[in-house]
Amino acid sequence: MTACPNCQSEKIRRGGTAIWLTYVTLIVLAIPAVLIFELNAAIVAGVMITVIVIAHLVFNLRVCLDCGTQWKG
Repeated sequence: MTACPNCQSEKIRRGGTAIWLTYVTLIVLAIPAVLIFELNAAIVAGVMITVIVIAHLVFNLRVCLDCGTQWKG
């Protein structure tokens, strides 16, 4: 298992600022897509999940739960 490069803690998870920015952007885009353009919510949710999975694979960021350091995995 990988350890934090800053504090050597093994309490890490996937995530980071870029991933959270992706989440917020998708939510901001999904609300008008469903409410204004009347797209099917299930299809919009499926697209959102797909984009989130791809973002995790592309960004490949890790975050230390002890010190908050972010790095490429």
